[in-house]
Amino acid sequence: MHLWLDLRGQADAGGVTIAQVELEAVKCELAAEVLRSAGELRLRVTGASMLPAVWPGDELTIRRQPFDAVRPGRIVLVARDGRLCVHRVVTVGNGLVITRGDALPNADPPAAPDQVLGAVVSVLRGRARLIPGSRVSLLALLLRHSDLCKSLLLRLHALRTWLSA
Repeated sequence: MHLWLDLRGQADAGGVTIAQVELEAVKCELAAEVLRSAGELRLRVTGASMLPAVWPGDELTIRRQPFDAVRPGRIVLVARDGRLCVHRVVTVGNGLVITRGDALPNADPPAAPDQVLGAVVSVLRGRARLIPGSRVSLLALLLRHSDLCKSLLLRLHALRTWLSA
C-alpha cells in the first residue's frame, strides 16, 4: 500500500504565510506517518536542488528503511523544521546524517535518525522509471557553482516539458 502526496504548496512572491507553514508541517507529519504505517510513499518534486539526478516534476517513490541502512550516496527524504527535503547522503557518523542537494554548494545541517524518513528507490520522469545512482554527476558539480547554468537548464527543461505536453 502507498499514498500519493502532491507536495507543491508554493508560497507567492510576497512571502510565506502562517497557514502555509502549518500546511507544510502537516504534510511532513503525514508523510512520516504513511512511511511508518505503509512503508512506501510517492511524492512529486518541486525544487531544483537535486539537479540533474532529480528534476522538478519528477515523481519519487520513497521506502522506509532502518537508520543503519543509510549510506553515503543514497538519496533520502528528511523531515526538518516542519518541511520535507530530498537530498543525497554525504556522510553518516556519530548517530547523524549529513545530506546535500547535488546542485547546492553547501551541506545541510546534520539530521538525527528520526528525521530520516526513507530512501528514494525510483524516479518517474515522464514515462521512464529510473533507479537513482549513488554518485554526483559532473553536471551537478558544475551546477553547484553556476546559477546561470542552473537557470538555463531549468528553462530548457520547462520548454521541453511544454513541448511534450
